[in-house]
Amino acid sequence: MKRFFLIISLIILVLAIPLLLLSRGQNHKLKLLGKLVTKSLEQVRQDYTNRSCQAFSPREIKQGYFEALVTGYCKPRAVAFSNRADFLCAVGLNCSCPNGRNETAGCALGQSFVWSPCQEFDDRTIDYCHQTANQTKPASGTIAADWSCFPQNSLININGRDYQVTDKGAAIKGRRFDIWFDNCQDAFQVLGIYKIAIPK
Repeated sequence: MKRFFLIISLIILVLAIPLLLLSRGQNHKLKLLGKLVTKSLEQVRQDYTNRSCQAFSPREIKQGYFEALVTGYCKPRAVAFSNRADFLCAVGLNCSCPNGRNETAGCALGQSFVWSPCQEFDDRTIDYCHQTANQTKPASGTIAADWSCFPQNSLININGRDYQVTDKGAAIKGRRFDIWFDNCQDAFQVLGIYKIAIPK
């Protein structure tokens, strides 16, 4: 009998999570969870990277938006890491490296998303994560995008909010966007599949 109630409780919990996400305005997370049922996060990331950001379907044109994978990036702080190598990987993922990249070492998220960490630098005296690809300081309301589709300084509307394209990145291609956050905890929370208004 206890086993029966445990199973019923688990079923109710599984059904309640999507409703809770929808009620809290977290539809972007629900869409991502739906994809993760059949694919890994690396596969979802690659899928949106490979999707054209120049050609839209008749349905997308009619509705005025397309869906894209949105992530967040920020300035990692060394004190948040117990391991210096992890900090150098985080800086290498989020920013330009002050002393270049350490091409002999590697960082990875899963098996298919791999990058080089930063060379060692003194994060107490050297400014880092302080300049985007268009030579401005990263700030709230700015994003990284694929400049072949969304040129620098253009405006992109994500879920009803406008962002200015000031940055780009090797992994930010196709239907991928990276929103800058001053707080890394907020950057981790943004991951999801969002509606992006088709630029006119």
